[in-house]
Amino acid sequence: MVKASEASSPQAPHGEPDAARETGHPHPNRAAPQRLDPAVLEEIVRRVVEVAQPDRIILFGSAARGESGPDSDIDLLVIKSGVEHRRRLAEEIYLELSGIEVPVDVVVATPEDVERFGSRIGSVIRPALREGEEIYVA
Repeated sequence: MVKASEASSPQAPHGEPDAARETGHPHPNRAAPQRLDPAVLEEIVRRVVEVAQPDRIILFGSAARGESGPDSDIDLLVIKSGVEHRRRLAEEIYLELSGIEVPVDVVVATPEDVERFGSRIGSVIRPALREGEEIYVA
C-alpha cells in the first residue's frame, strides 16, 4: 500500500503533471489573472487628474480585461483637449505617478487624435477605444 505522501503527482496524458489539478491554474508558471486593486486605480486617476486635468481617461489592456498578472502594467489613454506637447504632458504624468506600486503606461491624445486614429488598425487608440473602460470623465 502506498501512502498519500509517497504517491506521485497526478499525470496528464503526456506524462506531465496536471497543473490544473495541482495548482488550480492550467499553466503553473503563469500566475492566475488578478483584478486591479480599486484603491490603486483610484489613486492613479487622482494623480493624473491633478497634473493633467484631462477630458477623459480610458483604462485598456490586460487590466481592463481583468487579466492582469504580476508583471502586468496599467495602460491608460489620457484624452485632453488643446494639448500641443503630448510627450511633455506624458512626462509630467509619469513624474506624478512615481511611487505607485504598479507600472503605468500612458498614452496622451487629443479628441482630434481619437477621431483620426480611433479606427486605424495598428493605432494604440483603436484597441483602447474598443476594449477599454472609461474610468474618468471631466
